[in-house]
Amino acid sequence: MKGYSFDDVAKITFGMDTEKGIEAKKRLFGNIGNFLKTETKGEIEWRSVLSKVFEGFDLQYNHPIGRYRVDFYIPNFFGFGLCLECNGYCHKFYDPEEDKRREEYIKERYALVRFHHKISLEDLVNGILKAKPKEVIMLYNIEQLV
Repeated sequence: MKGYSFDDVAKITFGMDTEKGIEAKKRLFGNIGNFLKTETKGEIEWRSVLSKVFEGFDLQYNHPIGRYRVDFYIPNFFGFGLCLECNGYCHKFYDPEEDKRREEYIKERYALVRFHHKISLEDLVNGILKAKPKEVIMLYNIEQLV
């Protein structure tokens, strides 16, 4: 029988952050499918930039926080933990209730900055400088993603 190998199917499925891809992951893996993902192009680009900006701050990628993961994490950002979430257009397909629970869980423990992957470095840095423990800084409007 000819076709894709299991490894190829897994890579394709985990990398699909389109409406159909997210639906397929939910059917195959339940809600955990949304958290089993490869880095998006935006995350990869920001990883390169942020690793230079936060050199010496122990910037971590795809860091686990409880049962969740954050795109970027700095354990000691001037005395508190800082989480950065790079949200692209696929974010509009996430379950809003689960996303809110996730955000609340993270916010209880750290400062959280959520930004759109097309944000300028200047706007992102200004948002990060406003970050405080137990607060969420939202640097985009969810309507921008719809």
